[in-house]
Amino acid sequence: MSAGAWSRLRHWAEGLWNRHVRYRELHRQLDVLRADLKARTAWMDELTEEELAEMLRGLTACIDAVQAAGNDVPDRPEGSS
Repeated sequence: MSAGAWSRLRHWAEGLWNRHVRYRELHRQLDVLRADLKARTAWMDELTEEELAEMLRGLTACIDAVQAAGNDVPDRPEGSS
């Protein structure tokens, strides 16, 4: 194997290793976030279908109210805070 081919192979292998290390850390962080989300939403698994439907109706009403309130706000001129 020539020196150039060996150098390219070594560079390629280093790139693979660096990607592996970088993605390993990202996957670890993603696993932590998934576990946190699962812990925060575990209570939802215990809701009945009726409770879920009631919560969805309440959420829909809340979103509608926020959108209606947003439509009532007059436009501000550019540059004003």
